Amino acid sequence: MARPKSPEKRDAILAAAVQLIAEQGLSIPTSKIAKVAGISEGSLFTYFETKETLFNELYLELKAEVRANMLDAYPAHASLGVRARWVWDMYVRFGIAHPDKYKVITQLSVSDSIWEQTKRLSLEGYEALHAMIQETFAGGALKDQPYEFGTALLLSLMNMTIEFIELHPSEADRFWDAGFTAFWNAVTGP
Repeated sequence: MARPKSPEKRDAILAAAVQLIAEQGLSIPTSKIAKVAGISEGSLFTYFETKETLFNELYLELKAEVRANMLDAYPAHASLGVRARWVWDMYVRFGIAHPDKYKVITQLSVSDSIWEQTKRLSLEGYEALHAMIQETFAGGALKDQPYEFGTALLLSLMNMTIEFIELHPSEADRFWDAGFTAFWNAVTGP
């Protein structure tokens, strides 16, 4: 009979993967991940069949954490501007508070290792956010653009804001507000 898998070991593997991917990129060998997690490489493959499986499960874990951060106290009945600012603030705050996780999720989101099914699964639970984005783009300068374009614009501006804050922490408030203002003016302007 196989021994039950330990949630602590699984968490240690995921934490080691975040640390090493943030430091060295996605080409990090699984042997290094296992070593930092304090297990054998064979044990790693007991929890994750392949390196790709590890990356996909890590991606889902990180997306769930971002989702919880953004949406657990989401002000669903507030004005559109308040809801948009909430999403902005929660995403940027997550990126600043968890730079390694932010860096890893950014890398994984453009990686060929992430399966289409994983990408679809990662969107579950974001319905309120998707509705807010659609409402935001219903008027203004982006009203005739595809939803994906508006979402990419929002993510690009949030990511750019996080990068500037990381480079210039003494000017964090300035860049935080300027980034949101640029986004808000883009979607609500004529």
